[in-house]
Amino acid sequence: MVLLSALLASAAFAPIGIWWLAPIGYAFLFRRISKSKKQIFHFFIFGFIYNAIVLHWSGKFVGALPWLLLSLLQAMFYIPVGFIAKRFNNLWLSIFTLLLMEEFRSIFPFGGFGWTRIAFSQVESPALPIVAYGGVLALSGITLGIAALLTNIRFGNPFKLLLIFIFLVLLPANPQGSGPLHLLAIQGNTPSVGLEFNSRAKAVFELHRDATYKFAKGNYDAVIWPENAIDIDPANYPDVASDIESLTAKLQSPLIAGVVLQRNSHPANASVMFGIDGQVSSEYLKRGLTPFGEYMPLRNLAEFISPYAKNVVDFKAGEFLQTHLVSGAQLGPIICYEIINDKLVRDAAKNSQALIVQTNSATFAGTAESRQQLAITRIRAVESSRNILSVSTIGISALIDSNGRIVSETYENTQSALTVELPLNSNISRSDKLGSYAPIFTLGFAGILALRSKGRKSIK
Repeated sequence: MVLLSALLASAAFAPIGIWWLAPIGYAFLFRRISKSKKQIFHFFIFGFIYNAIVLHWSGKFVGALPWLLLSLLQAMFYIPVGFIAKRFNNLWLSIFTLLLMEEFRSIFPFGGFGWTRIAFSQVESPALPIVAYGGVLALSGITLGIAALLTNIRFGNPFKLLLIFIFLVLLPANPQGSGPLHLLAIQGNTPSVGLEFNSRAKAVFELHRDATYKFAKGNYDAVIWPENAIDIDPANYPDVASDIESLTAKLQSPLIAGVVLQRNSHPANASVMFGIDGQVSSEYLKRGLTPFGEYMPLRNLAEFISPYAKNVVDFKAGEFLQTHLVSGAQLGPIICYEIINDKLVRDAAKNSQALIVQTNSATFAGTAESRQQLAITRIRAVESSRNILSVSTIGISALIDSNGRIVSETYENTQSALTVELPLNSNISRSDKLGSYAPIFTLGFAGILALRSKGRKSIK
């Protein structure tokens, strides 16, 4: 039953994406744990299988060992849940611990890796609006609460479930905003995919340059290119700088592009805005660097495990947020991996009127990674009450409204573009107002439920 529960819970994530399989999967897990004397082992096995399935894309180009080690590391966070389940045999206390571990692994180690948080499988759930009030952990909590009610169907539980869904339906939607920016998002594609996609960095730039000329049909407040669209510093390549000047001058539009800059002998992943004159008007250096991708923790050990680790050059991390001013509006940049970092997304949302996510999926082309990231981005749109334009090198690029709906999107692995009206919104969601206190409230509520059930077996 542990295997079945892991299969069901993982199927709630893209590419399958059936949200209600998650509460059913956890209900099966809780039922199995109640009858087991090996709770620690079963929770660990569940965590490993669940993460291995969802994160299978991570091993496509680096091999099985790093993927399995990542899954193993994630599974370690389920061991304390098993210990609490074994020690107290209290379902609500186990759920509290599971939520606590989910929050902990989103910040530790190496800045955390929360890609497989339960909430990120719930983009189609009617519970989605709760993230605007209590953040990502609140959505995970609601999902587990539903699983708990399904675990042992007693008289009154269906009524409780009905009350939960009525409450969620009555939650007001986020405001849609007004005064949109007219933007052109370019998905220029890459000459190759996988780890070697940037070996011909100038070719990637030329693809995006040519695609811009191809798809530009009018006047725009700005043109948006994805992460790594310019993988060489224009300051060191006069011909690239000249092409940028020609492009912005001809279109009479600023260009916001993903650029790899050189800073103190280190590369820096940046979102750079070039003005109509082709000169840099603002630049944001990525603060949430990807461990083992943009810098190498435990380098000696990593290089022993995988030969690809030797090819990773440590990037320089940014230290502060820099928004881009476009036609009087502030656009908050988020670069790829930063989308799973609560603090960075909240910071960008609170200091902007709309968000742009610049990402590069060429490293994981042909996998579920792009769809999963799109689901996470949709959840962030609801959480922050911000419309989001997500632009990828190879797709999926999409315009997402502040209630998580996809307004328009591209296909993967094609050269394409989106001409969009990006609504602006200065409203700050209750979740963002609460900030880091939001998960504390969720944990507090879960803790109260655990205390109320203290001394009673949760499942009979």
